[in-house]
Amino acid sequence: MTPSAHARAARPLAVLSCVLLLGVVLGSGVAYFPFSIASLVVLILGGVLWLSTVGRCSPAFGCLVFGVLLSGLASAALAQMKAEPPAWIRAAGSHKVDVIGVVEEPVRFGPDRAVVIVSVQRLALPNRTVPVSGRIRLTVRGPVPPLVVGDVIEFTTRLHTPRGLWNPAGYDYGAHLRRAGVHAVGSVTLHRDGTGLRILAHGFSSLMAAVDHGRARIRDAALRTLEDPIAGIYLALVTGESGYLSQDIRDAFMASGTTHILSISGSHLGLIGVVVFWGVHRVLLALPARWVLRLSRYTTATRVAAAATILPVTGYALLGGAEVATVRSLIMTLVALAAVLVGRSHSIGYGLALALVVIVGWDPLAPFDISFQLSFLSVLVIVMLMKVRGARDKETTLGVSRERRMWAALKAGTVEVLLVSLVVTLATAPLVATYFNQLAWVGGLSNLLVVPLVGFVVLPVGLLVCLATLLSGGGELVGAAVVRPLLEVFVWIVQMFAAVPGAELRVASPPLWQIAGFFLLLGAALLCWRRGAGRLAGALAGGMLVLWVWSPRDLPAAGSFRVTFLDVGQGDAALIETADGRAMLIDGGGATDASDAGRMVIAPVLWDRGIRRLDVVVATHPQLDHVGGLAFVLSKFDVGQFWTNGVVREAAFLHRLDRIVTQRQVPVRAVSAANGAQSLGSCQVRVLNPDASEGIGTARAEGTHLNNQSVVVRLVCGSVAFLFTGDIESEAESRLTQRSERLETAVLKVPHHGAKGSLYEPFLRAVHPQVAVVSVGHANAYGHPSPAMMEVYARLGIPLLRTDRHGAVSVIATPSGLQVNCQSGRQFKKIALGGRGDGRGEEREAQNFKRWLGSSASCDISSFF
Repeated sequence: MTPSAHARAARPLAVLSCVLLLGVVLGSGVAYFPFSIASLVVLILGGVLWLSTVGRCSPAFGCLVFGVLLSGLASAALAQMKAEPPAWIRAAGSHKVDVIGVVEEPVRFGPDRAVVIVSVQRLALPNRTVPVSGRIRLTVRGPVPPLVVGDVIEFTTRLHTPRGLWNPAGYDYGAHLRRAGVHAVGSVTLHRDGTGLRILAHGFSSLMAAVDHGRARIRDAALRTLEDPIAGIYLALVTGESGYLSQDIRDAFMASGTTHILSISGSHLGLIGVVVFWGVHRVLLALPARWVLRLSRYTTATRVAAAATILPVTGYALLGGAEVATVRSLIMTLVALAAVLVGRSHSIGYGLALALVVIVGWDPLAPFDISFQLSFLSVLVIVMLMKVRGARDKETTLGVSRERRMWAALKAGTVEVLLVSLVVTLATAPLVATYFNQLAWVGGLSNLLVVPLVGFVVLPVGLLVCLATLLSGGGELVGAAVVRPLLEVFVWIVQMFAAVPGAELRVASPPLWQIAGFFLLLGAALLCWRRGAGRLAGALAGGMLVLWVWSPRDLPAAGSFRVTFLDVGQGDAALIETADGRAMLIDGGGATDASDAGRMVIAPVLWDRGIRRLDVVVATHPQLDHVGGLAFVLSKFDVGQFWTNGVVREAAFLHRLDRIVTQRQVPVRAVSAANGAQSLGSCQVRVLNPDASEGIGTARAEGTHLNNQSVVVRLVCGSVAFLFTGDIESEAESRLTQRSERLETAVLKVPHHGAKGSLYEPFLRAVHPQVAVVSVGHANAYGHPSPAMMEVYARLGIPLLRTDRHGAVSVIATPSGLQVNCQSGRQFKKIALGGRGDGRGEEREAQNFKRWLGSSASCDISSFF
């Protein structure tokens, strides 16, 4: 079969894969847009029937297409239903439960921590066990035992349903976990004596358990033999474990556009397949002639090489945990090898379509994962580019001599590699901008050097070292002296590209309609490049990229200002923006090894709104949940002034913040109530606390005393006032109430996350807010906000908004009054199919469309009394 005939034969599979993908997309939204999707399905059915009638497709193929559409729709809808937490998880509430379950996926290890996906089997009660089902994402801290797939474990934890942070920008990790089938999350801390988690039975029988044991041996040997950050990079490349990578290394790879190298991606698997195939093939051809002749009676060296490649690439995919991009590449590689074994040509497009059908058939919600999107999009663009360039090369080589064709092929090969790298970087730019607020333009150049270096040198050597270590049975990494300098050179190259001026180009995440338009223009440019329309489409796509790089400011309307209380979990962060472009940040949430509010929440919001400079950053008091995220913010944005309460404390997160302040030469100012009002555009900012009489500047404080020294800021813009209170408690509230300073405020940031110790009713009466916002974490361990506090606010008639329930709260003060928006207002609401008779279903669906378009996020204040 000729390549063109094979391409024609692959078209039906390509059509079916696209229809399956469409069905999955429709199925994922059927709970929110049931009537519109039903109408669209009927319309598609009519289109299929019409195509069958006019002879554009056979009735049998039309039925197959519509059946695949329905199967994709049903599977996605069913997968979303299965993602709903079982009743026993909801019934557990905030109580601790004893859980018995099986380790279901390869454990993700890190320094003194691990993430375990557990398939729950039973709940351990005092006198019996109760059979249950569900999947838990368990975070284990401390000396983690060597857990492998199939181990039966018992542990005690508090469970809560996955919930991400709801903000105007940033990634909703809770939605990601729900799509992955995780019903609840929990954590457990192990002690040195091993208590906290018990292994009841070991899983030795399964293939994945054996792979896990081998991975554990490699991990232990690498950590024992190699130093940071080399050990973490080696494990990421060879075993797919990224838990030992430092944040600085991740940032360098992200800035250089090579972050895909840090996981066992499709390119890794493909390059290993090429190396193994080429090596086996060359060895066979180097055998004595009589051996080769005898072999040719039964098969060919090419087929033997193809057969010999299957086991290494499959084993490498299993070693890496069989992630989406790896499975995609494995299927495409196996299709190509199978074609060689049976003596037929193959199409890359056919392998891509088959991989999509297999992966989506196994996990219907996989297309919503970023690794799926980036992996399939990159290969699709390469397929389209090869089709366009192949036709052009065929035309240009006709009538050319062999010598000139060879020279032209060598020269064109270099151009092709550069072109593929640049086009893939361009095609993935909208997704990278959406998920990471970055355009990794350097990746078009860096990958030309990094990918071959890793694929043909570093990775093969690393895998040989891995194999030698497993065969040796020792505890050291065999060949560490060889792999260490290679990894050092590799890291040096990445850091060199990351240091290029402007490499870390931060942008706003583009809206959905712009992403769709960009891909339509890019597709038209690739398919019709030799025509004027194709080049015009390419120019327009480039113009959209320029728009994203520009990232114009999203300013409040003239005469108004905007305050956004961000959802940073159990912490505080508020952003103030004026119509004339001034910006002020009060607190920055917390930061741990696993999460950083500055990186994950605050910076994406700033980039999305085109904010490059913060006029004032306020650290109300030096506690982790208030200033931990400021280190990242101050390292990425220009800051006019940095206000503190002057209190000195010894803590690692404060040393990091101080170091960044010094490096960036940020002006620091210890403020108190003695300072006069300062202008922020048309607004006035006045510090009401700490009191100057307490000698702030050299004081050391902890606990309640530290909370009462929080910087309290009153913002006045025209006739509207906001009061930001930090973590002050009743003592500071009493002091503020007794002073002659005016406290009456339109919007109050509730002190100390709504703790009982910060409840002072005379203070609330003096402030008399129209609305109050409390910043708390979902299912936090402190019980914030306290029931007593909520009762008093309700009795005083103060509407209360909570970031754990309403997400980020944005208050826009206009001459006509306050406009309050909640991020929870953008969350889709499910529609019961029985609601159509009274018209409420259509009304709710219309509201969901408004939420999807971003025009419905208002809070119903009356419902929060």
